[in-house]
Amino acid sequence: MKRNFFITIFALVALTADAQFLFRISGNGLSESSYMLGTIHVLSASLLDSIAEYKEAEARCQQMYVEYIPPTNQQMNADRFFRQNEGKQKAKYPKGKNIFDVIDKESAGLLKVKFKEIIPINLDDPKFKDILNWQPADFQSFLSIPLIREFRKKNMKGMTMDFVLMQKAKERGWNVGGLDGDNLLPQEILAAHTATPQTIKEQADSLMAFLKGYDKRKEKLLKGFEGVDGYEQICDYWRAGDFEGFTNYYLPEASKQTGILKDRNEKWLPKMMEAMREKPTMFVIGSGHLIGEHGIVQKLRDAGYEVEQVKW
Repeated sequence: MKRNFFITIFALVALTADAQFLFRISGNGLSESSYMLGTIHVLSASLLDSIAEYKEAEARCQQMYVEYIPPTNQQMNADRFFRQNEGKQKAKYPKGKNIFDVIDKESAGLLKVKFKEIIPINLDDPKFKDILNWQPADFQSFLSIPLIREFRKKNMKGMTMDFVLMQKAKERGWNVGGLDGDNLLPQEILAAHTATPQTIKEQADSLMAFLKGYDKRKEKLLKGFEGVDGYEQICDYWRAGDFEGFTNYYLPEASKQTGILKDRNEKWLPKMMEAMREKPTMFVIGSGHLIGEHGIVQKLRDAGYEVEQVKW
């Protein structure tokens, strides 16, 4: 009797459960609904195979937009990074000074070692003296590349949900667009939306802290997602379709990234509105972009659309 009672309760809950973070977008002059899937980037797309609501939503769409279209070659080489930094020096060193004049001796030694580990360039070689005029923030960005690469290699062995869905959409013959743009790397997106400290001293302080904590940072990253606080909890919220729980849990972390989230969301909104006017569209974006007053859900509602989470 008790067992049947709990089965009945579970069935009633399931009838009103949410289909992961899948949202229907309608109204504001749209003749057909579009949909938005909030993802946890590292989760497998196979999780969607058992969600009939996602399949039905996907079948009603005719094109897809993801955050960005990654380039064919994911390895960011030195030449590309050098080209990006040409003419982009916002802050200037004092006349006749360079990176080694604004960081301490310990940091200078670490910088030379770590830089040479990434590419075979000796920063003491006069041939590369122009590199010494990079801003400290540029050195920090460059040194972050192997950390990101190692993290992805260890933890993203399969193709991510976003990438698999994008590939399937292309196989259907859909137009697949990038909200951030095409052929971009995550580092480039981050750099484009992250404010660089204005002074050389601020950048130098940040770089020195980064260099001195580099090995500990790398060790923590290589422990995988198990070492990331709250990772399993976030995944559980997604699997259960508990968007409210995810919002309450993740909002404090998202508030630390308000700048990049708000900036990207504001950039995406006009593209999303234009795409939905063209044809029913499936948007696949990270769940962190959906929450809060600056989130895509609220921005779409403010623009006059009806946005509702799809129920099982």
